[in-house]
Amino acid sequence: MQLTIYGTNTIKEAVLSGKLRKTVYASEKKWKNGLIDKDLLKLIKAKSVKIEIKNDNIFIKEFGKEAFIKGIAATVEYNEKQYEELFESKDRRPPFYLILDEITDPQNLGSIIRTANCSGISGIIVPKSNSIFITSSVANVSQGALFYVDLVRVTNIARVIDDLKKRGVWVIGLSADSEDDIYSMDYNIPLAVVIGSEGKGLRRLTISKCESILKIPMVGNVNSLNAGISFAVMAYEVLRQRTYNKKTD
Repeated sequence: MQLTIYGTNTIKEAVLSGKLRKTVYASEKKWKNGLIDKDLLKLIKAKSVKIEIKNDNIFIKEFGKEAFIKGIAATVEYNEKQYEELFESKDRRPPFYLILDEITDPQNLGSIIRTANCSGISGIIVPKSNSIFITSSVANVSQGALFYVDLVRVTNIARVIDDLKKRGVWVIGLSADSEDDIYSMDYNIPLAVVIGSEGKGLRRLTISKCESILKIPMVGNVNSLNAGISFAVMAYEVLRQRTYNKKTD
C-alpha cells in the first residue's frame, strides 16, 4: 500500500532501509528558511534520492498539515508481511513475538513499534478488525522503526495463539489481575506476549488461551500503565534476562 511519511527521522530511516529510493519533497518555506535537517539532506544526496521543493499550499494538499509542520515528506510502498513469514527468520535467539489484542490508538501503536525494534521483537501480530494498522501518524510516532519490524494482520487472535503454542512458543498475557508478576519467570524460551486494548485490556477468550497471565507490579496510587509502556516494561525485562544476565553469570 502507498504510505505517506514525514519528519526527519522517519524519512532518514526510510532512506537507510532502502524503502525510499525515488523522491523526497520539502515545503518551500522550510527549504528557504534552512529548516530542513542538514545531515538528512547529505544522506539523501549520498543515496541518490531526488529532492523536490513544493509550494506550501500544494505540499499541504498532498501530504497534510502534520507533514507541513515537519517540512519534509515522501510516499513509499509499505509491503505488509504475511503470518507465515514470521517464522522464516534465521536469528539464533529464541523468538519473541508481540500480539496486540485490539489496540486502536495510533500513538500507542507507533510507540510500540519503536520499542519493538529497540528490544529485538521478532514480529508483531494484530487482528484485522477493531485494530489500528499502519498509517502516516503511526509511521511518524515510530520514528521510522516500522521499516525494520515485521507487522502482520490475522483474522483470529485466538487461533494464532493456538498455532504459536503448537510451534513451541510460550504465550503470556499481561493483566493487572494476575497474582504472578513479570519478574517470576525465565524468558530464555520461544515467547509471545499479548497486550490488551487501551480501555478493556485482554479479552476473556484471549486470557483463556494464554499459558501464563502476569502483571507488572505497581506501588503508586495509579494502578495501570498504558499499552505502550506496559509492553516496554515487559520487553526490557525479556531483553535483560536474555542479554545482560548472561554477562554476569
